[in-house]
Amino acid sequence: MKKLFVVTALFVLLTARPGLADENSVSDTSDKTFVMDEIKVTAQNIEVRPNKTEVFIEDYNIAGQPANVLDILKDRATIDFRGESDLVPESDSIQMRGFDSRQFLISVDGLVIQKTGGWWGDHYVDFGTIPLSIIESIEILSGPHSALYDGKSFGGIINFKTTEPKFYETADIEGDISTSIRSYNTQSHKVNLQGGKGGLNLGFSYENYHTDGYLRNNEADLDTITGRLGYKLPSGGYIRLTGSYSDLEREIPSANDPAQDNYDGGYPVVKTADVSPRWLNPDDNSVRNYDGHSLRFDFKQPSSMGTWITGAYYTDEGQSYHRDGYDYSRYTTNYVSYGALAKNEFKISDNHQITLGMDTAHLFQKYTEQIVETWAGYLQDKWRIIPSLSLTAGLRYENIDIWWNNWWDPSTTYPDGAFKDPSNPSKNIKQNYDQLSPKSFLTYEMDELAAWLRDTSVSLGVSKIWTPRDYCEVCSWGSGVEINPTHGIGYDIVFTRRLWKNISINVDVSHYEFEDYGIWANAATDYFKEALWGRRMVELEEVHKDGVDVELNGNILDDLYFYLSYSFNEWKYKGPHNGGPEEWADQDLSDRAKHRFNAGVRYNLFEKTLLLLDYKFQDKQVQQVLGIVDDDPSNLYVNEVALDSYHVVDFAVEQLLFENRYNIKKGTLKLYVNNLFDEEYSNSKGFPMTDRTFGAALNFKF
Repeated sequence: MKKLFVVTALFVLLTARPGLADENSVSDTSDKTFVMDEIKVTAQNIEVRPNKTEVFIEDYNIAGQPANVLDILKDRATIDFRGESDLVPESDSIQMRGFDSRQFLISVDGLVIQKTGGWWGDHYVDFGTIPLSIIESIEILSGPHSALYDGKSFGGIINFKTTEPKFYETADIEGDISTSIRSYNTQSHKVNLQGGKGGLNLGFSYENYHTDGYLRNNEADLDTITGRLGYKLPSGGYIRLTGSYSDLEREIPSANDPAQDNYDGGYPVVKTADVSPRWLNPDDNSVRNYDGHSLRFDFKQPSSMGTWITGAYYTDEGQSYHRDGYDYSRYTTNYVSYGALAKNEFKISDNHQITLGMDTAHLFQKYTEQIVETWAGYLQDKWRIIPSLSLTAGLRYENIDIWWNNWWDPSTTYPDGAFKDPSNPSKNIKQNYDQLSPKSFLTYEMDELAAWLRDTSVSLGVSKIWTPRDYCEVCSWGSGVEINPTHGIGYDIVFTRRLWKNISINVDVSHYEFEDYGIWANAATDYFKEALWGRRMVELEEVHKDGVDVELNGNILDDLYFYLSYSFNEWKYKGPHNGGPEEWADQDLSDRAKHRFNAGVRYNLFEKTLLLLDYKFQDKQVQQVLGIVDDDPSNLYVNEVALDSYHVVDFAVEQLLFENRYNIKKGTLKLYVNNLFDEEYSNSKGFPMTDRTFGAALNFKF
């Protein structure tokens, strides 16, 4: 009842009559667009629609210098950053709307990326491999309501949209060059060039990043090269080929404990108890290396039979580890993934737009060992029932094969190797899963009800949740072969309103119900420590997740822009409490920060001087951290870290140096301070996060 009261009060407050006073001022904001047939509000650099926020990179500016796409995402409160340091661009150590990394999708132009990066047993997308220079915008979609994405998307989707080829009237080349320096010998250099003649498009980008790191043994060197070849078709479509190569080297932070003889006062204190025993000694020079390359193909062709869209990708990723005095060759990994999509968007009438398509994804280890194979087909209909009421309804069918690993490689514990399940003497156990899932999202536009409800809508999403992969990406027996696929239903109620001029708000109240929800058992319990052959998963009978996500942004004055972003989530176990592993796992469901709040302002102090201020708050939480002792997978280190809430403020001044001079369209200089008030706070592993740092960035666009 309290939640209902709060939501009702918020609705009344936001739909109050003051919005009527600005109806005549809309014509004065010709550079802003209000397209309510799509229920879209453009606010300088962010578009807010029901169930989707889109950030446009070219116009987006943070109080700092973005090293990669993760730095852009962190401005949204729905994204919980959990990395070891904001100086070192890591794998996607993030959660989204309170969901684990395996419970939301990351894609490029609609093609889902297989999450193969990360550490032993943890598999993420390495954001260092996604070139920021080729990204046009970032779509952030909430919930399981799109039939175009696979079942793991029930937490949401982060879709990176790349810049499409265009037609050049005359031969031309354009691009930008930027360089920045920051505390701790942090340097970032980027070159991005694109050009062409007629329909032919060529592009090249190079991104280099180095930092000595804030923590002890935390240096990083990252290099990514990207090439693009495209052609703009006379029909308005295009054909494009993109290739990229990444070479990433990151040291693994070590202990720096005053109680130890090797303590170095030049680095922050990291207690021995907070570090996995594997990485304790800074003299071991522990390093994680990544190298990978990918090829992507895209084709779009409008026709009298609708718009045809196809895409395909191939990715080859390798990871290796180094530690002085140890042979880590057996931990070297290689993952190959490839996939494709094909779809057609066509109208059967002015009120019906149909999308019919299929997609597939394949994941291999060491080129020949198959892990996952997915085939899916979908049908989605955008139906405008009446002018003020529209429904997006879809069906998605998925057929998934998973080869669960059932073999311990030879090691100090099992020198001759061993089957994890001795009763099933097969190195890989293949299981098939399939399901048909209905999706729906209904939107009602309130313009016709009253003048003061102009540019206001309310939406309801109700969709089925189903996936066997919400707890594993590179699946193994210990990751839950005996666990049934998670299934359930997701509800989202979304309120969207333009309050005044281009100031818009989007409020998403969600409730998700899960059955057979797979979760790792509490690592401190005997059930986990003594589990036979690594079977450490628990299947929770009934789990509920409630959330509220708010986006508010726009211009208060012509030269004063602001944004607010808030996220709340709460997990509850509703099944039986009998003192068993289910009850222990229930306690770990709350291993998320309940409240997150981000805000920022952009103010043109003078015509060519921009002030930027960003603020981030995260609630307290408890995090359980696992490690391996003496490289023995059966001997686990468990540490429970209590993280305090924190407030972090970043500030920057950006000066426009010149425009249209020396064949350069624009030159800018930015001076910035991150963590302005030197807040002391910790990351998800209990390591201290970066203190106050200073930086400068120079950018030229031509």
